[in-house]
Amino acid sequence: MRPLQLLALLTLLALCPALAVHGQSRLAIKPALLKAEPMRADIGAEPVSPGLHEVLYSGNPIPPVSFRSAVEVPIGLSDYDLQTNGSNCARISKTADGQVMAVWTQGFEETAYPDRGTGYNLFDGAQWGAQPTARLEAGVRTGWPNHMVTASGKEFIVSHVFTAGEYRLHYLRRNNTGEAWTEGDTPTDIPSGSLWPKGTVGGPDGESVHLISITGDAATGTGSYLGVNGHIVYHRSLDGGATWDIVDGIIPGLDSTLMGFTLTDAYTIAARGETVVIGVFSGFSDTKIFKSTDNGDTWESFRLRDFPIDGYIRDSGYDPATLPPDRDTLATQPYAIFTSDGSGAIVIDHDNKVHAFFGDMFVSDEDLTDGNTTYYRFTSGMNYWNESFGEDSTRFIADVLDLNGNDTIDVDDAGIYNGGMTSHVSAGIDAAGNLFIAYSALVEGEDFANMEDGQNYRHVYLVASDDGGETWTDPYDAINPDVVIEPSLVNFIEAVYPTMVADVGENVEFIYQSDFRPGTVIGTDGDPVEGVFINYVSIPVTDLITVGEKVVQPAFFQLEVQPNPASNEAWVSFDLERNARYALSLHNMMGQKVADVDMDNAFGSSIQRIDLAGLQAGLYLVRLQAENKVAVAKLMVR
Repeated sequence: MRPLQLLALLTLLALCPALAVHGQSRLAIKPALLKAEPMRADIGAEPVSPGLHEVLYSGNPIPPVSFRSAVEVPIGLSDYDLQTNGSNCARISKTADGQVMAVWTQGFEETAYPDRGTGYNLFDGAQWGAQPTARLEAGVRTGWPNHMVTASGKEFIVSHVFTAGEYRLHYLRRNNTGEAWTEGDTPTDIPSGSLWPKGTVGGPDGESVHLISITGDAATGTGSYLGVNGHIVYHRSLDGGATWDIVDGIIPGLDSTLMGFTLTDAYTIAARGETVVIGVFSGFSDTKIFKSTDNGDTWESFRLRDFPIDGYIRDSGYDPATLPPDRDTLATQPYAIFTSDGSGAIVIDHDNKVHAFFGDMFVSDEDLTDGNTTYYRFTSGMNYWNESFGEDSTRFIADVLDLNGNDTIDVDDAGIYNGGMTSHVSAGIDAAGNLFIAYSALVEGEDFANMEDGQNYRHVYLVASDDGGETWTDPYDAINPDVVIEPSLVNFIEAVYPTMVADVGENVEFIYQSDFRPGTVIGTDGDPVEGVFINYVSIPVTDLITVGEKVVQPAFFQLEVQPNPASNEAWVSFDLERNARYALSLHNMMGQKVADVDMDNAFGSSIQRIDLAGLQAGLYLVRLQAENKVAVAKLMVR
């Protein structure tokens, strides 16, 4: 590292802004895996396989952690193992005084799981409670819980009741952790009710509960509500869920003009203060966000990725020749359309700017008689967008790690989770504006293949950005011997559904589902029932930053800024080892360009002046691009 505490990160960023900013390129799909498979239908029955529940951890053991900086604690068990069909629910909350609450879908009575409901555990500031053996709900079968804590400490959990002819949202609430839970149903005027909720807390006083869900006609696959099968509806409470002033609300543009049907769980919601953001990642429509800056009263929208057919309805068909010629393609699959995989996450920074993440996917609908669509589940790639990018301008930031170096996803099979090979993303931000995501991704290699079914395992990976999303660290595998409870089992752990605390402190804290067989009992895999664990993990931010900064400033050029901090002007010096066209520019921490400093051809040493007059005090980025390489230095303006 050069003097003046510069940040200089090498990327292989080409002139196209959509390429990776940490050096990884997109992997190809092995030809044997390049096939269209039935997309998740709107779920009615829940097929299961009989089997034996093997409890490996009893009670609430906490492993010795004196030799490691990270902590993993098993906080729950379940035989029911489907936590989402796409985007994660809000599963973990943390209060200002250090309490942590976590929820998950739990069930132990196999076949129909009549005991299915909300698993809940609480860290009281000193220790986690015992692993629960029964759901929170008194006498109703629920699933898909979302946990929220208001500014005053009220807990609110919303889930859904999925019984034929009885589709509704169910809540649990209490004013503090010392009270008993009260429960009931959220109001609705829709005959079919609604399902698969996502929730968040915000508002000027931190007491507003915001929910989205989809209408219950999606449960049967028949009929529609206002022209959409599974219409997204919005609900708002200004008093922590006691009363509701918006019920079954329709967001302008989030309607039949956007989509003909909604995939279950292919959406998310986040809030910070009066800023509320809904993300829509349903594969057969535009990938969009809807943003409100007045606590849900009015909305504007931004398109992240265009879907070439507006309002598409299953089995209506399309001519591949009419698809845009410049779209990403699968050369041997003319009906394939590049889109999102239904799994996305939103985080709002401290300036109320939106940061969005989602997985890649190819989808198609060639068979017009099956009542379903298809997808290519070995598609991979994680994407990032923030408001400085503009519309239709996402960036690719992570992929399956190419452990054997052949630029291809090299496995024979993998478990089925309704999304791609990099999915279930969750996002957070700390007080300094550092961004973090956790996601589940396939692990290559024979050492990570399950012997019973030949499927490779998935691990939880984290990547971070300390410059507002301009650059990202290399993926950090959280399923490693320094983190997990049993280091010898790292090669045999299936780690999925990571959900992190959105406001990151000194540690990135998340829960995930763990077991020893890829795929799920519930759904297409139909694995035998062997039990899963819900684990809590806490990893110091400094560990992630240190591990992630594997790349260094290139030998191709050196970059320095002085003085730093600076007031009226600063001088940038750099060396190019051969003649090259370069561009030098100044950006704010959101990546927005503040000034073009210079653009020229040069060889050897150069020095350029940056005029800082009129700039607000704060942190900026000096960015040098030459050929296809980039270096970035932080500059503090006083």
